[in-house]
Parts: sequence; C-alpha cells; structure tokens
Amino acid sequence: MTCVVIVTDSYYVVENLPRAHQWKKQKWRNRHGEPKFNDDLWNRLLKLKPKIRVRVDFIWEKGKKSEITRLVDKAAKSAAKRGGLDVDIGYRPGGVSRSMVKDKSVAVRFDANGQIVVIRPYVKKVMHKGELRISFNIFDEAASVYHGKFFAFVEKNLGAETHLGNGYRVRFNTDSNYPQILESIERVDLPNPPRRRAKNRQEWRLQS
Repeated sequence: MTCVVIVTDSYYVVENLPRAHQWKKQKWRNRHGEPKFNDDLWNRLLKLKPKIRVRVDFIWEKGKKSEITRLVDKAAKSAAKRGGLDVDIGYRPGGVSRSMVKDKSVAVRFDANGQIVVIRPYVKKVMHKGELRISFNIFDEAASVYHGKFFAFVEKNLGAETHLGNGYRVRFNTDSNYPQILESIERVDLPNPPRRRAKNRQEWRLQS
C-alpha cells in the first residue's frame, strides 16, 4: 500500500492532529473553551487531507539531528527571509517584548483561581475572533523580583489596553484549564530592566 510519511519536528502538530477536527466543530476551542492557535492553517490541513487518495502519516523527529532535517531547516529559514508569494495571508500579528525571567523555558498555562497579582506582559498573540493570548511574568512587589513564564487569555478590548513591558495589577478567573484576565485593576510601576552589557570592550567603545 502506498503511504506518504511527513516527518516534522513540531510535536504540537503531531500531538494535536487527532484533536483538530473537534476544535473546528467547537469554533477552534478545546473542550475547556480555550481558543487554539493557527485555526486558518489547521483548517487548510483538514481540508487537504481527504483530497489525498493515499494514507498520510505524520511522524515526529527532533529537528536538525540528521542531514535531511538540517537541509529542511536551512530551506525553511531561507524561505522565511526572502518573503514573497509564500507569505501566510491568514497571519494575525501580535507583539513581542522580552521576558524578565532569563531561562529557556516556555510560558505555561497560568493556574487561575481568582488571584489578584501583578503581571508584566511580554508577548501578545491575536487568537480566533480577536481574543488575545498574553504571556507574562509575575512581579513580587515585596521582594521586587520577577518569576515564572505564564500565559492567559483576555478579551480584545481589555487586551488592547494591556501594553507590553508595563506592570498591571489584574484579577483572574477561577478556571485553570482556561485562564483569563477578567479585570485590570491598576497600573503598577516596575523597576527599570537592567541594561544589556556590550559583548566585548571593542563593541563598548563603538557604542560610546
């Protein structure tokens, strides 16, 4: 039997392909009501798959660990830089600042239980129907330190008033499966972020 095997380093795609049909039925939300990313791309994939008259399997493989995956990575980066006809016309822009927590971890779903905390947003992404997903650090006012990388959702009007790099005292809902910022209580002054050091003395002299 003829079979097409698609090898990808995106665990997100391989893990969620079986769920995508249900997301579509639920207007691109999961069973907890949380909006999902890339609904336009998922929709195109779901429409194309039945048109292919052979079996299609998706297999995950860690990226850049073989010659072929290194070539694919190089070609993808080259295409992204050149732009042109391959631009994703369904792309919905957001905004990116920098996290104040310096590690390689990714933002995780905030464990919402009605807390009131001070957050510093560093990423905003526009979701389906204009809802926003905001990634943020929590600011501990008593210790004057940041901790954690978290994400939660906010309706578009409130999200438009929540600016990257600023501090906000906010109130969350009580659903850890679908964390939402319900209210922005007040702006909070945050300490200025430390300046980045020059990489070497020569660079420092050039900047002076």
